[in-house]
Amino acid sequence: MDASDPIPASPAAPPYALHPARGALPGWREVGQGRPLLLLHGWSVNGAAFDGQRALALAGFRVIAPDHAGHGLSRQRAGATVAALACDVAALVGHLGLADVVVAGWSMGAMVAWALLRDQPQLPLAAVGSIDMTPRMVTDQGWPHGLHGHYEPAHARQMAERVRADWPRLAPSVASGLWAAGRRPEAAATQRIAHMAQQCDASALASLWEDMARQDFRDTLRAARLPLFHLYGESSRLYAPAVGMATRALHPAAGYSVVAGAGHSPHMEQAQAFNAALLALIRDAGQASMR
Repeated sequence: MDASDPIPASPAAPPYALHPARGALPGWREVGQGRPLLLLHGWSVNGAAFDGQRALALAGFRVIAPDHAGHGLSRQRAGATVAALACDVAALVGHLGLADVVVAGWSMGAMVAWALLRDQPQLPLAAVGSIDMTPRMVTDQGWPHGLHGHYEPAHARQMAERVRADWPRLAPSVASGLWAAGRRPEAAATQRIAHMAQQCDASALASLWEDMARQDFRDTLRAARLPLFHLYGESSRLYAPAVGMATRALHPAAGYSVVAGAGHSPHMEQAQAFNAALLALIRDAGQASMR
């Protein structure tokens, strides 16, 4: 198992093949054959965060996990905005000749998935999902469902300044927010997350954090014509249960699931339960598209 992988996957699951970034393409991990399942990682980690989803290759999926600019295999790539990350993903979809693609983005990756929905209507997407994320990080009287229940643009600027000033010192406290409230991960998992954080470019992280705080995907979700789904951790330290309900309410036909005992990273904390929930949401999205 690679040192950057956050948790062990099923022993029967094949390993990811790694593809470094080149030209207009981000780096990516890939395993399996079948229907494309595009997994988009969150801020300050990389596609190895989806190690537990290698098992989905055994369920008939071609699992593809790109590394966003400034992260992991794509650390040297420029383009530190959510829209630029979406363009990278779109280029990869085209390069691989994918069709009937299910996209599931976690945290920042959810915003990238929603940017695909908004900005890349030509892509052959079948469904778009989010994992423990809000469509708007900044809160106000009309949207109290942002980060930590109260987040202002000034907070985002301060966070970006701290990242630029000393990312290595800040990274452990960021990583601690990934896990369920009241629980601590095993030391090995913490070390793997730290390794992924070390593979990130601090300047890119800071710029992306500021750009995430500028995003508002509420209208994108309201107007979506593709099937949507949302999956949350029951005990997320970043987003209260009300965030999930409010996000779903923007498009009531969207699928919705909660992983018990998980925090902000249910795919790492409860991989088997997460995989089962994701497969059910994908199945339901397929049924919805045929109605």
